[in-house]
Amino acid sequence: MSEKTDNKMKKSKSHDVEKTIYAWLKSNGFKCFIMDFFAIAIILILFFLVCVPKKYDLKVGSISHDTINAPKDVVDEVTTQERRNAASSLVEPTYHFQQGVKEEVLSSLDQMFGELRTIQQYGITIREENDKRPEGFSEDEIAYAIDLLNELSLNRNQIITLLRTDTDRFESMVSNVKTVVENSLDATIREGQVSQSIQTILQIVGFKLDVSLTQNILPTVLRACIQPNMIIDQEATDEARKKAMDSVEPVTFLQGQNIIREGDRITRSQLEMLKQLGLLNDDHYDYSSYWGSLIAVVLSMTAFFISLLLLRKNILSDIRQMAVVLLILVLSVGFAALSHLLPSIYIIPVALGAVLATVLIGYRIGISLTVTLALLLAAMTAGNGKSSYYDVILITTMTLSEGIISIWFLKGRPQRVRVLVSGIISSIISVLMILCLKFITSAETLDTLSILGWAISGGFLSGILAIALQPAFEIIFHLATPTRLLELTNPNQPLMKRLMIEAPGTYHHSIIVANLAEAAASSIDANPFLARAGAYYHDIGKLKRPLYFKENQMGINPHETTDPYVSAAILTSHTMDGMLMAQKEHIPPEIQRIILQHHGITPVMYFYHKALQNANGNQVNINEFRYSGPKPDTKEAAIVMLADTIEAAVRSMKTPTPKAIDQFIERLIRGKLEDDQLSDSPLSLRDIDAICNAFSGILKGVYHERIEYPDVPPHFSFGQSSDSNPQGQSVKEIGSEAKQLHQDESDRHQSNKDISLQEGSENED
Repeated sequence: MSEKTDNKMKKSKSHDVEKTIYAWLKSNGFKCFIMDFFAIAIILILFFLVCVPKKYDLKVGSISHDTINAPKDVVDEVTTQERRNAASSLVEPTYHFQQGVKEEVLSSLDQMFGELRTIQQYGITIREENDKRPEGFSEDEIAYAIDLLNELSLNRNQIITLLRTDTDRFESMVSNVKTVVENSLDATIREGQVSQSIQTILQIVGFKLDVSLTQNILPTVLRACIQPNMIIDQEATDEARKKAMDSVEPVTFLQGQNIIREGDRITRSQLEMLKQLGLLNDDHYDYSSYWGSLIAVVLSMTAFFISLLLLRKNILSDIRQMAVVLLILVLSVGFAALSHLLPSIYIIPVALGAVLATVLIGYRIGISLTVTLALLLAAMTAGNGKSSYYDVILITTMTLSEGIISIWFLKGRPQRVRVLVSGIISSIISVLMILCLKFITSAETLDTLSILGWAISGGFLSGILAIALQPAFEIIFHLATPTRLLELTNPNQPLMKRLMIEAPGTYHHSIIVANLAEAAASSIDANPFLARAGAYYHDIGKLKRPLYFKENQMGINPHETTDPYVSAAILTSHTMDGMLMAQKEHIPPEIQRIILQHHGITPVMYFYHKALQNANGNQVNINEFRYSGPKPDTKEAAIVMLADTIEAAVRSMKTPTPKAIDQFIERLIRGKLEDDQLSDSPLSLRDIDAICNAFSGILKGVYHERIEYPDVPPHFSFGQSSDSNPQGQSVKEIGSEAKQLHQDESDRHQSNKDISLQEGSENED
C-alpha cells in the first residue's frame, strides 16, 4: 500500500513539474527569453564583424599592398629576442677561485719538464758519443726518444729540436717558464681564457729563450699543463644573464599602430606578429577576439537584465515593450558597428538608445540602456584595430554623460522638438568631454579638431535618428508614448470627432473625466498623459448606440420600453465595443485596457432593481447585470474608473456645495473599495487620498456656486426712477454687468475644462 502511494506521489510530482514547464513555455516570460537570446546573438555577430580582424596572404620578402594596423597590443618576439640575446652576451661570467690548481699545474709542469729533460740529455749523450758524427739523428734514435714520453705527445720535428738543445738553454727555459706560470696562476687564470694566458706566458718568456723552444715545444707543454684557477660559476652566470635578458623591455606594437605600411617588404619579425594576431591565411587562428567579444556581450547583457530587474521588473515579461527595448539596443549597436567602417568612430550616435528608450518607454529604461551601451560600445571600440585607449575612454564617457543628461532633459517633457534639442545637447557634451580629456592627459596623439567635428556630427545624428525612428516605433508597436498620447487627445482625431458630433453629451463628460484623471495621475506616481488619453477614449463604445445613454438623450429614453436585461446588455457592452473600435483605429493597447477596465465588474444596479420588480418573486442573477471587466490592473485604469463614476454622480447632485462634493467623493470611492473593484490595481491608500483631493479641487471649480441674476420687469425703462433701482443703474449697465459676470464664469469653466498637459509629469507606465 505504501509503495503504491509513493508511486502515485511521484507521478503527481512529475505531472506537476511537466505542467509547470509547459505553462512556462507558453508564458510571455519564455517568449521574452527567446527574444533576449536572439538579440544577444545579433549583437555578438555585430561584435565579430568589428572585432575579428581581416586575414592576409603574405610571406617574408613579399610586398604588402595594404597598411596593416595592430588590432590589439602585440609583442615583436623576433626583435625582442635579438635584443635579449645581445644583452645576455654582454654579461661577463661569474667566477669562483679553485683551490690547489697552482700546485697541480706546477707539479704537472715539473713532470713534463722531467720527461723533456730526459730526451734532452739523451741528445747530449748521442752527440758526445759521436763527436765526428753529422748533425742529424737516426730514425732509431728519434723513435727511441719518442718512446721516452709518457704525458706528452711530440712530433718528429719537436723531438729533433729537443735533442739538439743544450743543457743551459733547456734549464733556462724551465726556470723562466715555471716562474712566469707561477706568477700567472697567482694573478688567476680564468676559465675560457687559458689560450690567452698561454700566449701571454709565451710572450713574456719569448725574448729570453730560443725561438725554436718557444715556438715548437713550449706551446705543447703549456697546453698540456695550464689549467684555470678561476672557474665559471654557471648558476650565478645564468642568473645574471637571465636578469640582463629580463631587463630588456619587449618591443610592443600598440593597438592601432602600423605593423606594415603599404609598399613595405615583409620582414620575419613583421610576419611573426601577423601570425600571433591571427592575420595570416594559415592554420593559425587567434580565438582571443572571439572569446573577448563573447565575454563582453554576456557581461554587458547581464548588467542590462539586472538593471531591468531593479528599475522595471515587469518589462521582462512584457513582449511588446521588451521587443522595443531590444530593438533599440540592437539598432544602437548596429549603428556603432557601421560607424567603425567610417573614417572616425566618433560619429557613433551614442545618445540614440537613451533618447529613444526615454521617449518610447520611460526614463528608467533609458538609464538601463545607457549603462549597457556604455559597456558594449567601450568593448567594441577596444576590439577595433584602428582605435586607441583614448578612444575607448572617450566613447565610454560620452555615452554615459550624453545619455544621462538627455534622459534628464526629456524626462516628463518628451515633445519632438525637445528630442531634436537633445541632439544639440549631446554635441555640446561631446565637445566638453573631448576637451576635458585633452586638457587632463595632454594627449598629443589626438587629432582634436577632427575628433570634435565628428563628435558634433554624432550628437546631431542622435537627435535626427531619434526623431525619424520614434514615429515608426509608435506605429509598429502601437506605443502609448507621451507624444502619441498628445496626438490622440487632439479633437481632430477620427474617434474624437465622431464622439463630438454623434454623442456630444458623452464627449463633454469625457473631457471633464480627462481633467479629473490627469489631475489625479499628476498627484501620484502615475502617467498623466495616459490617464488623460484613456479618459478621452474610455466611452467611445457608446458611439454604437449613443441614444441609449442618458447624457445623449434629448427627452426620449428608449430604456423605458426595453427589457431590463437588454438594457443592461447594451450598457455593459459599450466597454467591449469601445475596445474593438480602438483596435480598429490602432489605438495603443494601454488605452484599450482602460476602455475595457474602466467599469471593472460593477453591476448596473438600476436595471437589476428593475428586473427584480418584473421578476414576480423569481430569482434574478446579479452577474447578468455586471460589466464583463476585468478589474483595473493599472493606476491609470483605476483613476479613470473613479473619475468616470464621480463625475457622473456629482453631475446629478442638486446642490453641489464644496462640502457635499467632498463627502460624495469619499462615499463613492469607499463604495468602490467595498465592492472590491480596486483589488487588482496598484493604488495605495495614500494614493487614494491624493486622488480624492485632486478630484475635489477640479469638481469644485466646475460646479462652483453661481450668483442669481435679478429679474428685469417687462416695463423697465431707461427712465425708471432711482426708487425702483436703488443702485441707480440703468438697464444697459445691469445688462453689461450680467454679461461680464457670465463671460467670467464661462472663461473659468472653459479653463477648468481644458486643463493643459503638465510638462513636468513623469513619462512612465
